[in-house]
Amino acid sequence: MVMPPKPRVGVTARALVIHDGHVLFFRVREPGRLWYFLPGGHVEHGESLAECCLREVEEETGLKVNIVRPLFVREFIANRHNRLALDMPKQHHVLAVVYLCELAPGQGSGPVTGLGTAKPDATSAFTVEALEWVPLARIGEIEIHPPHLKAALLQPLPQHVQFWPEDPA
Repeated sequence: MVMPPKPRVGVTARALVIHDGHVLFFRVREPGRLWYFLPGGHVEHGESLAECCLREVEEETGLKVNIVRPLFVREFIANRHNRLALDMPKQHHVLAVVYLCELAPGQGSGPVTGLGTAKPDATSAFTVEALEWVPLARIGEIEIHPPHLKAALLQPLPQHVQFWPEDPA
């Protein structure tokens, strides 16, 4: 008897890009809900987390960034959450590293709101409406995923890597 393959834990890298007092996010609109998340995606076989972060940001936004340092490690188990993206598979389980990044030289000319173009992964579990540079002063007003990120952005960034345990919010 052939057993179906067991779901695997995914590994992702995401970029917290801060430039000129703004944070780079993807904006998602669902019925009755507007929320934001960081660019990034799944690590490919043979690719380091840092390489994944750089590749995903460029693929998804057209921007080149430099990694400053790792900031957060997060575990996410979808079937323990109530507020998921509409198309999020219940078996989704991911370990994510969030890197603090800065725009590479030559990427930051002109108004920050005009930098980059949304080219999100077509295999994503949700539909991205736009790429948006959100002013740090507005962070408290918007829904950000993961919620840990919003809390972290409302205070000075940590000096050491923080682990965000699974928190079914």
